[in-house]
Amino acid sequence: MEITNKFSMTVLSRSANESFVRACVAAFAAQLDPTLEEISDIKTAVSEAVTNCIVHAYKEGAGKIYITGEITDNNMLRLKIRDKGC
Repeated sequence: MEITNKFSMTVLSRSANESFVRACVAAFAAQLDPTLEEISDIKTAVSEAVTNCIVHAYKEGAGKIYITGEITDNNMLRLKIRDKGC
């Protein structure tokens, strides 16, 4: 599988950034022409992953959340959301 488009971003683990990341990922995924239900599912999964990083990874202040997204030549969306917290 060849990657036809990709992005990466880093945000601080602040609750205000959860909606920002969700909107960015949804905009990136929109190029695949998903249904409204698929966009909703993507946004829900992103929200849960980012919220998990905010709540559990950095108990002593803010850290960084790393988000990458790729679209492959067979129109597959791959997302990775990670932190370097506990």
